[in-house]
Amino acid sequence: MEASKRRITLQKIREYNPYSMLSYQDVAATHNRLTQTLFSSSVLPTTPGPGPESVRMNADAFSAAGFIIDWAPIDFGLHKAMIGRVKADYDLSSASYQLTRLDVSVQAALNFLDALIMREQVSVAEANVKRFADFSTVVHAQVNAGLQAGADASLADAQLANAKNELIRAKLNDELARAALGYAIGRGGMLVDIAPGGIIEVKEPSDNQMSAPDYEQHPLTLQSRAVISTRIASKKVLDKEYYPRFRWLGGVNLRGTTFLTNRGDVPAPDVSGFFPTVPNWNAGLVVDFPFLDIIRIKAEKKVVLKQIEAAHHGYDLALQGLRRDDAQARASVRAAIALARNMPVQVEAAALAARQAEARYQAGLATVAQVAEANQILADSRVKEAVANVGVWKSLLSVANVHGNLQPFLNAADKATRRETP
Repeated sequence: MEASKRRITLQKIREYNPYSMLSYQDVAATHNRLTQTLFSSSVLPTTPGPGPESVRMNADAFSAAGFIIDWAPIDFGLHKAMIGRVKADYDLSSASYQLTRLDVSVQAALNFLDALIMREQVSVAEANVKRFADFSTVVHAQVNAGLQAGADASLADAQLANAKNELIRAKLNDELARAALGYAIGRGGMLVDIAPGGIIEVKEPSDNQMSAPDYEQHPLTLQSRAVISTRIASKKVLDKEYYPRFRWLGGVNLRGTTFLTNRGDVPAPDVSGFFPTVPNWNAGLVVDFPFLDIIRIKAEKKVVLKQIEAAHHGYDLALQGLRRDDAQARASVRAAIALARNMPVQVEAAALAARQAEARYQAGLATVAQVAEANQILADSRVKEAVANVGVWKSLLSVANVHGNLQPFLNAADKATRRETP
């Protein structure tokens, strides 16, 4: 974006700064001449002035120095159109920058919420390990007392080992999520520690973006509209190209040679082959009109007009996509809130079932497998509760993304983190 901004100044210099050149030459060559007409060529050097009376191959020295200024201030709007195209490129870069900022911010927020879920999974897995460890102690006591079969102790130990394996996997996922968060916030290679505060406890945060978004001001549509502007700017350049170009030229030059004409009009002929001594100045107006360029310009206009049409379709598609995303995000918010409301009922029921299963086992009415299943259901329910609570925030993040403004979402998340009413 900054480079595109500086290109505007660069283009103004290119358009309005006159061409200038300071040059010096010192050449040794023959000076045989023949009257003829040729097109200009860098292979065939010009040899001004009369030649010798007969062909001779001995060399003379020639020198020249001078400067020229070539300025074309009048071009019927081409300069302005060229600068306008660069300005349109800057607007596109600026819009792309704003869209990139939004994408990066949303990705960082998603990584944070994912890390929050992984952190809760570790907490649930640790609690699960503690429950299975306590239950294993109970089973071993029952077996040692001869109240249960010895196989129950082995089953309890197996379930405890499985719970510990789940904890290892949860810790791995937690570290992976925190590493991803570190990369998302510009701390690649670091395991970022998070302080969720009370955000995981909020099941129904307020939605500060209930009103319909202004799709016209979303960074995505601004970028699409900027693409249209760049195509239109290119067409304006083509509109201004088929005009004559007025060029003002002026300069001063000095020439020298050791070649003497019959008039002997070269001062200091022995020296002027290396140091030019004959001065001249020149000033003039040149009008250039490449009239056959109309063929190329018309062909390029056809291409640009189709590019403009495609850019308009891209803009319409961006609007349609945002409207679709808004409808989907609203539906996700409603479903996520309903799910988060219902999860405490599931967790409480699972906790009651786990307590009853352990009590039934101690009374000899349940097996180790039934207790293990009940505790696993409880652990899964608590993980799902955390996922559901965070899912509300993810849905609200989707709404904020469609609005193109994360600040209301961030304000609510900050209040929830500090255990205030969001």
